[in-house]
Amino acid sequence: MFTSWRSDVDVIYAGLDIVTLTSVNEGTPVSLIEAQAANKPIVSTRVGGIADIVVEGETALLADVQDTEAYCKHLLQLVQDDALRQRLGENSSGYVMQRFSYQRLVKDMSQLYRELLEKKKR
Repeated sequence: MFTSWRSDVDVIYAGLDIVTLTSVNEGTPVSLIEAQAANKPIVSTRVGGIADIVVEGETALLADVQDTEAYCKHLLQLVQDDALRQRLGENSSGYVMQRFSYQRLVKDMSQLYRELLEKKKR
């Protein structure tokens, strides 16, 4: 099903068992950050910034972009292994909230400003 643009991603993710991304090239895919926040396991290609926003083997299974066999194996593994699918999903939310939440961003920015102000005082 191709839905075009949807703004109700919470509803979309609630209905998914696995999130998959087959990109040949990626920067920082927000869709995978959102998927992890929704406790969804991921199968993806290992391109661009993907490896920087998931934990391979803990929140996602990754395959090299040209390795279709490994990609399909990972996907089938998650379809067939309820415990693995659940474990990857359960690991996802805590990880992504630590790294990508707005609270973390505000804390980091506040710390940066304090450090800069302290340097200026000296």
